[in-house]
Amino acid sequence: MIDTHAHINSRDLKNIRDEIVRINNMEYLDAIINVGMDKGTNKEVLAIANENSKFYASLGIHPLQSGSVEGIYELSQKEDFSKVVALGETGLDYRDYTESHKKTFIETIELANYLGLPVIIHSNQTNHDCLEIIKEHTPEYGFVFHCFEPDLDSLKEIMKLGGFISVGTPIIRRNACKSLEVIKQVDINSLLIELDYPYMIIDKDTDGINVFKRIQEIRKYKHDELEFILDNNAKRLFRKLDE
Repeated sequence: MIDTHAHINSRDLKNIRDEIVRINNMEYLDAIINVGMDKGTNKEVLAIANENSKFYASLGIHPLQSGSVEGIYELSQKEDFSKVVALGETGLDYRDYTESHKKTFIETIELANYLGLPVIIHSNQTNHDCLEIIKEHTPEYGFVFHCFEPDLDSLKEIMKLGGFISVGTPIIRRNACKSLEVIKQVDINSLLIELDYPYMIIDKDTDGINVFKRIQEIRKYKHDELEFILDNNAKRLFRKLDE
């Protein structure tokens, strides 16, 4: 499988080198998109991607973190960007909202369009507002709502706009009724899989296989068929994965 969203960096993980070795040794994992959230993690995920074959990078300014989109542009001019597959995560989060979040979101979309990259969107109870921005400032190379909050109205709008959603460990929780309804209704060709490691990990035994099997159980696909669909979805959005 392809894990489309993780945070493998020294700020969030104590033994970063051990974590990289562990991920490189995962037989079921073909590729992982390591997502930056500020100036420091952007530089680090870019370096990790350029040093490890399974790792790819997405660079962004999380709405609850600090940094500038200009800094991402400067990196694109100075560093090897061949394994940067997207920009983000970026978006809105009303836990600590300021107008600067919207400005950063729009600037990220504009830079992604300039660089020919899709956008990874963070939306915490803001699906409607994020969609309104997307309608006015179209991500020309595609977008995904990562760790999608189970909102069926937003799901329909995202699919109508040609976007993707990614799901992770919330769908394997016992109280996952709304998340499971999303899995039932989503166009399977608009679905991605992620772990959002280490933030969304339930316990030490949680991995991408758990999430994959839950989707398989609900949608009744054979293992190889579902694997092909999900990996192909990731490669259609994150085109550099297939280069």
